[in-house]
Amino acid sequence: MVSIVFGLTGRNASGKGTVAKLLKEKEFVYHSLSDSLREELILLKREETRENLIEIGNNLRKSGGAGVLADKLIPKLSSGNNHIVDSIRNPFEVLSLKKESSNRRFFLIAVDADARLRYERLCSRGRTGDTDSWETFVEQERQEEINDDPNKQQLSKTIQMADFKIDNSGTLEELEMQVNKIISSL
Repeated sequence: MVSIVFGLTGRNASGKGTVAKLLKEKEFVYHSLSDSLREELILLKREETRENLIEIGNNLRKSGGAGVLADKLIPKLSSGNNHIVDSIRNPFEVLSLKKESSNRRFFLIAVDADARLRYERLCSRGRTGDTDSWETFVEQERQEEINDDPNKQQLSKTIQMADFKIDNSGTLEELEMQVNKIISSL
């Protein structure tokens, strides 16, 4: 049996977590590339901030290759279940997950929404490491978007690799319809 693996990419507070939740309701098993970064921060006794997560991710990519976070996760994707891989921010992570496999098919979904709406969502969710400054939000996005170093985040290039794109500027019902349309297309 071939399982489906949906990778999720997108800008901060675009709704990737909500898409993941909708997929989990359909029996998809959830994984996040950021979880290994959080575990690393705990081992290093460092605070979980956006900056620290980015730094740890960049360091791991530099020492283990640009696709290392995905490479570490791939063994967990062979269970026969359908899976979600959240927090994909580098094209090499996509390439690692897309490598041919007889037991899984990988599709990348890019989730996006209007910047002001995403900032409002970010402020209301109260997640550790989120900023409460529009200027900082915009600067963080700029740093994540484009980078010439393949071992760092390259969100724009990653989003361009998406098999499917979701605009999450509307209602939860509209988002769910878009997710269902993607599933039914496969």
